[in-house]
Amino acid sequence: MRVHDTFECEMCGQCCANQDLVQLTTFELYRLAEHLGMSPVEFFNEYCELGATNLNPEVHMYIRTIDHACPFLKDGLCSVHGARPFACRAYPMRAYRTKVSDMKAFVHEKYPMLESTCGLNKLDNDDVLLGDLELLIDQTISYWVDDAYYNLISTEGAVDMSIPYSAAQHYMDDTAVRGIAKKYLEDPGDVFAQLNTEILYSRIAMSLQALVWGSGISILDPPSHMSVGEGGCMGKYLVLKTNVDAYTALRSLVESGNMDVARTFAISLKILPDIYLINALHGSSAGKAVIGFQFEVDKETLEKVTQNGTMPLYVFFLPENSEETQAVGFSLSVNV
Repeated sequence: MRVHDTFECEMCGQCCANQDLVQLTTFELYRLAEHLGMSPVEFFNEYCELGATNLNPEVHMYIRTIDHACPFLKDGLCSVHGARPFACRAYPMRAYRTKVSDMKAFVHEKYPMLESTCGLNKLDNDDVLLGDLELLIDQTISYWVDDAYYNLISTEGAVDMSIPYSAAQHYMDDTAVRGIAKKYLEDPGDVFAQLNTEILYSRIAMSLQALVWGSGISILDPPSHMSVGEGGCMGKYLVLKTNVDAYTALRSLVESGNMDVARTFAISLKILPDIYLINALHGSSAGKAVIGFQFEVDKETLEKVTQNGTMPLYVFFLPENSEETQAVGFSLSVNV
């Protein structure tokens, strides 16, 4: 077995000439538009569409092909090579470390016309290819942002491409985010890498929701302790202990009387399917400020507190290590 850290493309053009759609992120769209001297909106209207495919059932952005060929394939060569999409730059890598036999199997299933021309044929089946890690980190982060954004706007309305573009720029420059993406790419089977990725994805989604509302966001540290309480017309509820700063911020928001935007989404963790990650945002459109908080709760507790989803999820925050007894409460709409 040999390990290769580079792939020699044969420039056959077959992968460019045999595509249904070419996936593109908003970050890449801006780069291509600038390369061609177009505005992002002009580029989208001329070359792109939003949709889903058999390979990717979620809504994403794609470059429309012409008779299955990329519109930028000219005389067998890429006419936008300097600004080509991540997927093209990374080809044939779909992960950081991949066995050649797995890539050949994918090509055989999806793109059999490449089997006689692709540079993969020069490599032994037992060989391993390593991708460009920094490139794959950029690609992964931009995919996370687009995936979260276009899922959000499916229920929010009009697309504002400046939102995922600026968010992708921000997160690509964030050392901590790059570190999480790096660990996930290097070992996607690692439990902690997967968990950190799902938590990060949720934080990205919350930040994007705030941007859709035209607001800034402050995401609080996770609560340090959770317990179940019961009483009054609410029935069961959760009591969350958090740090004093987080408690003060939540209390100030509630007492301001200007809390008029809210959204909650619960994610069943892929790596821990019996655990839900609750993500909640509350804020003021007038003050253009949103506070987000996250906490994990097991499925059994969530079903018990919400009576199997028939009741709201009531949560009350108290400051840790304090004698304060005035709780700050929220009613969250959660689909169990």
